[in-house]
Amino acid sequence: MISLNNKFEQLPEEKQSRIVNASISEFAEKDYETASMNTVVNQAGISKGSLFNYFKTKSLLYDHIYKLALGEVKSYLRKVRDETVDLPFEKRLSKIVDSGVQFIIEHPRLAKIYFRLIYSADSPNRKKIVSELQKLSNDYLGEIIQDAMDQSELDPNLNQGQAVFFLDSVLNRFLKDYHEAISQGDANQFNRDEWVKGITTLFTKGLS
Repeated sequence: MISLNNKFEQLPEEKQSRIVNASISEFAEKDYETASMNTVVNQAGISKGSLFNYFKTKSLLYDHIYKLALGEVKSYLRKVRDETVDLPFEKRLSKIVDSGVQFIIEHPRLAKIYFRLIYSADSPNRKKIVSELQKLSNDYLGEIIQDAMDQSELDPNLNQGQAVFFLDSVLNRFLKDYHEAISQGDANQFNRDEWVKGITTLFTKGLS
């Protein structure tokens, strides 16, 4: 028997794209409970029966969209990590913070879904998803901080777990507020270069 995901993946790419884009728009604009499968099918231009043939419940559709979003984030983070691996910690961290801003600019709807996941209890399987996101962040930031400790750019005796927690918390808060400012047409509320420099300085001078 063909699984639901395989049924969806066997669709023409154009049809998959319409369903994904409609789903991202709906989950970005509305809380999970008020998000409507009817709106998704209308925006995607398909029948409701077709959508339920691929995703039997709204929860399964949301899970699929979340996994796609997580894949985008992982790919983006890997690219930044690999491109900055030979840079000193200060410049590397600056690139990472700025890339977070750039991701929000390029993927505002995915960012909105992400921040809703982190800061509300609305989403299904939230505990599991947040745990996965936290592990991703811990592994990613932990590796970068450990590299700096190994190179004596940060105190080798630094508590890595605490450093990751502090950096992750500051980044999430800054990027959330930056995203909200952009969404409200008030991007000038934050000077991108100054904030990137400020966060970088805090964690390079404050942790060294």
